[in-house]
Amino acid sequence: MIQGQRFQKIEEMANERGIVNTREMAEILGVTETTIRRDYEELEKLGKIVRVHGGARSLKKRHIVTMGDELEIEKRTAHAREKDAVCKKAASFVEDGACVFLDGGSSIVPMVKYLKNRRVKIVTNSLLAANAFHSGEAEVFVIGGSYIPKYGMSIGPLSIEALSKFNFDYAFISCIGVDLDRKLIYTAEIETMAVKDAVMKLSSTNILLLDSSKLYLKAFCSLVPLTSFDIAICNNDISINPEDLPGNFILVDVDKPEES
Repeated sequence: MIQGQRFQKIEEMANERGIVNTREMAEILGVTETTIRRDYEELEKLGKIVRVHGGARSLKKRHIVTMGDELEIEKRTAHAREKDAVCKKAASFVEDGACVFLDGGSSIVPMVKYLKNRRVKIVTNSLLAANAFHSGEAEVFVIGGSYIPKYGMSIGPLSIEALSKFNFDYAFISCIGVDLDRKLIYTAEIETMAVKDAVMKLSSTNILLLDSSKLYLKAFCSLVPLTSFDIAICNNDISINPEDLPGNFILVDVDKPEES
């Protein structure tokens, strides 16, 4: 593929996705990563993209996620198999007798099926997680507070006060995006951030759960540095360059869907 065609493809994909990954673009276009980086450099000079760590970002597509965008992102990045694989791996760290916190968000809900028949105590501010628990050996405690129906979770001072009564062996935390350049994770609004921050201070082990669609995605509120997590678990994907990831990341392979 000649340079002009590569330029067009890179710009199109960046505008469509918001951010493109260098390794993935090299495989799609059949050239080396070095060539792609040179293409990025030229496209940046032309004012078409902006280079970022591990890839390039569109100048046309808004990339800061706000509260009103979060549900749409959840729909667009459902990735049920990826989230399930991540949660299955996360559950393997939990010993019987442990007290765990399950954060809000669809990334955490699959944890319930892997923990519900275990001898554990589950604390959550998420009705999505609570409603996924129908029966089992685990004890479930649902935290109240200011309820946000569209997110299916409780937040605010009352939630934080209730959480202060607990101590957690493990806190499983979700996010809306990860900035690998600044090594930060993001939420879409402040009150959700406050609950997560409070929980992490009460937990012996903090584990971040995310699917690969959230890498390189920024949002309105910076939460905490990636280094604040003992472990970060993400599904493996062709778009990920492992060299971009901090040492606390674990990549999980996702089973291919069965053919019908």
